[in-house]
Amino acid sequence: MAKPQQYQPPRRKEPGLLGNLISALVQLVVWLIISLMLSIIIEWVGMIWFWPELGSDHAKTVLATDQAYLNQQLYYQSITIKNNVVATTDQAVRWIAQQSWFETIIQSVSTASAGSFEVFQEWAHDLYLQYRDYLQASTYITQIFVIRLALILFSLPIFVIAALVGGVDGLVERDLRRWGGGRESSNVFNLARRSIVPAFVVACVVYISLPFSINPLIVMLPFACLLGMAVRIAFERLKKYF
Repeated sequence: MAKPQQYQPPRRKEPGLLGNLISALVQLVVWLIISLMLSIIIEWVGMIWFWPELGSDHAKTVLATDQAYLNQQLYYQSITIKNNVVATTDQAVRWIAQQSWFETIIQSVSTASAGSFEVFQEWAHDLYLQYRDYLQASTYITQIFVIRLALILFSLPIFVIAALVGGVDGLVERDLRRWGGGRESSNVFNLARRSIVPAFVVACVVYISLPFSINPLIVMLPFACLLGMAVRIAFERLKKYF
């Protein structure tokens, strides 16, 4: 009697290069939004516990310092795209500064007729006066977020160079391991391959979330070295034969 054939589920189709790229971009955007929210929360906590006497002026000072770091890119006149990025970032910062939507809502409600909105008018106005400094700080933090994104964009060549150096060195080590009879280690390869993107994402999150101004190279350079090391190990642990 013939045995019944066992059911075999269809193989899961692996996403292609375009699908992986879109997935990575979506994850990057999500992490950037998380870092923005985290930086606002850190600033609010600092206004309560660490620099209550400064209030929103602390974020304003950080904004001015980061703006100075960004304006330094104007000295590189040889690359036109840098000037375009700086100009676009400046326009975005000015646009964010003009978006006082909460104050506009309060003013529109205040000019409404009295009656059922009277209690809401007083409550909303008192709430706005009480937390106006926090809303102003969140505006500054959003402007800092845009400026730091531009600074991260200018830091991309560091990660590219680190990845290239790590890839070339890793391929050399792979050939040496191939001709020397070294052992395979797929676990090390998979761990190194999965650490490449997080090295860049963590650098972005850490730099954007810092509650103080700092030269972006101080943050980006160590993470670029980690990314280069991960690329080197991944290329070194590639299969000897395909």
